[in-house]
Amino acid sequence: MRSLLILTAWIAQVLICFYYVRLLPNASVRCIWVLAPCVILTYLTTYDLPQRSMSSMLLGTYCWFASIRLIHWIVMSPNHYNTLVPYVRRLLWMFLPVVSCTEDYRKQWPIHNDFLMSALKITINHWLYRWLLSCSGSDSYPRLLMFFTFAVTYTFFSDFVSGIIRLVTGDKYRHTTTINFPFLAHSLRDFWGRRYNQLVSSVFRESIFQPVRQCLSSATLASLIVFLVSGLLHVHLAWLAVHDLQVALAAMLFFVIHGVACVIEAHLPFRLPVLVSWLYTQIFLLLTASLQIGVFVKAGSDFFPDNAPLFFDQKWIPKLPVPNFCPK
Repeated sequence: MRSLLILTAWIAQVLICFYYVRLLPNASVRCIWVLAPCVILTYLTTYDLPQRSMSSMLLGTYCWFASIRLIHWIVMSPNHYNTLVPYVRRLLWMFLPVVSCTEDYRKQWPIHNDFLMSALKITINHWLYRWLLSCSGSDSYPRLLMFFTFAVTYTFFSDFVSGIIRLVTGDKYRHTTTINFPFLAHSLRDFWGRRYNQLVSSVFRESIFQPVRQCLSSATLASLIVFLVSGLLHVHLAWLAVHDLQVALAAMLFFVIHGVACVIEAHLPFRLPVLVSWLYTQIFLLLTASLQIGVFVKAGSDFFPDNAPLFFDQKWIPKLPVPNFCPK
């Protein structure tokens, strides 16, 4: 009953914002009318969710996405949508992020690649999960690398869904690319902008970076604000995960460091050789990873048993042998 009431309140907030708040002439007033209910609803949605649960963090992320979208469309760009249907459709896009499938994409990535990638990812993902499950908690660099690989291969289902969408629509549409080979990132900007978590990147680019850059006429400030908001989001997610202020602040520090590093990258008067740049990027990511994901790796048996990947118990999925040692 409580969940239904909260969902109804979110729907009411979306409609009130469109039909009433959007039409208010004062941007500050619009901001209050959007932000205050969104903060309250996000709190009510997430305050008693289970700790160390990926589903809890996912729900918290959706609350932030909805709030960010509403701030963009109602406060910063009230004329962005003048009719209800595209407004609601775009808001719901985060639940099924479908995009057009271009001719270039079809040539570079045939439909069967989606299914092959899904099969490869699910095999590796389940293998790493069983390996992590057998190990005690540790935030060593090898263990961080294992967890990150587990996280990026967790997107196997979106690859499968993308293949299905392409088959059903005659290759006209696809699921947006969630993870785009992050281990190939040759710079931090390449990692955050093109490689990692493209759903979040799309929302932040459209609803934070672009409107802020237009308002402030500064790509640098817009980039820093994106990382600041991302840091605040992950502070909340870290709090949902463990209710530990130190862990939450570490997550904020992670995004501040990466935001500053990306700005420095953008203003370097020279370019590093590709191989050197790739090596620097991967090392930088690994050295700072513990600030963001260390809490989950250290939790070990307190985290992994309750966060089994999809289809983990299915016997038809190949099971690679788990090594009988744990990286220190």
